[in-house]
Amino acid sequence: MTAAPAGGPYTRETAKCMGPYTVSTDPALYLSSVEFSDIPEMVRILNINKVIYNGSAFFQYPYLESYAQERIQKAHDVFSTTGINTHWAMRTTPGGPLIGWAHLHFDHFDDKHPQPFHPVTGAPLVVADIGYWLSPEHTGKGYAARMGKFLTEEIAMKDIGCDIVRAVSYVENWASRKVAERSGMELELEGESIFIPKLGRMKEVCTYAVHKDPATKTAISKRGYDYASY
Repeated sequence: MTAAPAGGPYTRETAKCMGPYTVSTDPALYLSSVEFSDIPEMVRILNINKVIYNGSAFFQYPYLESYAQERIQKAHDVFSTTGINTHWAMRTTPGGPLIGWAHLHFDHFDDKHPQPFHPVTGAPLVVADIGYWLSPEHTGKGYAARMGKFLTEEIAMKDIGCDIVRAVSYVENWASRKVAERSGMELELEGESIFIPKLGRMKEVCTYAVHKDPATKTAISKRGYDYASY
């Protein structure tokens, strides 16, 4: 992974990837760090209906202000301790209201899920998953697909130095799967059953991935996902 600036704890002035990033100009779309001032709009959007709840492994319904407060605090804790911002608000102007959310989650490895290495060079691989949601008021405009491609290619791979970026969706969530495909990812695994804590049961998911080096497509086997640890 690209090294963070030296000398933590980090501030928004010293942390990497804070934004704002210009994703596109037509339609206008920007990514910038999530802020506590985003809480009211975040709560409003996540309570419009259950579309985001039904498509996500994380978000509850009804969505409370305390949930948003906790989630944004965790996002700020990440950049203050690591020096790299990994959570962004989607906005139609650089300082405008939040219309969606995007984040990166770096894979952590252990005995059950060992560190993967490049099959040719032997270098350890940096692997991340992306997650996202978009307000139902803004669907159908290509925002999510543009965000997914930019987050994958420009932020995860270029700015942070990821070797592999993945996205996981419920098998039946075709809208989310199309975002992954339009982000340049290919279907890697379909029909894996994983435990979803908020539902208290297993659900089938599919995994999409993009590799900086095609050689790494054979480097990682099925590793499973533990949403309780995200």
